[in-house]
Amino acid sequence: DAPIHRGCIAVLAEFRDLVDDLVRDAAQWVTPTQRERAIGLALARYGADRPREVVEDVVSAGGATLPLPAQWVQGESRLRNIETPVGAAPLPAAAWRIYQAPLGEEIQLATPVPADQVARLAYSAPHVLSETVDTLPAAHREAVACYAASLLAEQVATVHANASDPTIAADSVDKAHPAREWAARAKGYRNRYFATLGIDINAQGVEQPRIEAAGVVVDLDLPTSHGRGRLYWRR
Repeated sequence: DAPIHRGCIAVLAEFRDLVDDLVRDAAQWVTPTQRERAIGLALARYGADRPREVVEDVVSAGGATLPLPAQWVQGESRLRNIETPVGAAPLPAAAWRIYQAPLGEEIQLATPVPADQVARLAYSAPHVLSETVDTLPAAHREAVACYAASLLAEQVATVHANASDPTIAADSVDKAHPAREWAARAKGYRNRYFATLGIDINAQGVEQPRIEAAGVVVDLDLPTSHGRGRLYWRR
């Protein structure tokens, strides 16, 4: 999954425009710094939901370590598997580990490999969105922009909620209030992101926690203190 280079096309500038289109009416409330921060948070959220999977070959220098691949980001990347030599079955998980050395992370192997032997690494890396590099799938670009827009819309809603106007009677504050409108837009953008990625939400638009059931099967056929079997009545 190599980064996509778009030449002279300003990929990030196009993405900024897409986010601006979604929050156009709030241009006077959103600063460029806030927009960049929202885009960064949206990329991080998307990376957690849909990690970027990369396959890259490295060459062993000989011994029980392998060099980190070029697109590896220390502290964020996760190694999935190792093929060495290329085409062989992946090494079992017990045959390698990521070790935190004083100078940073390194790949350690249980068994040394010869020098110049190629190893194929499958790992995850953060998504990249810059002026020339874009790793977002085209089908998810709008969804990620919607998530960034939802963060900005929430900020605009907060600004309106904190603003007070003594000329407005309390009973005139209704669903048309800007704070409510922007909160609704934030929820709508966030739901579009969830829907595109197939993330379950409840009726209130809140993301459902991903809980995997865990349990064990035990044998309750225990003997009594006299060494006899127990009798269980069926209901």
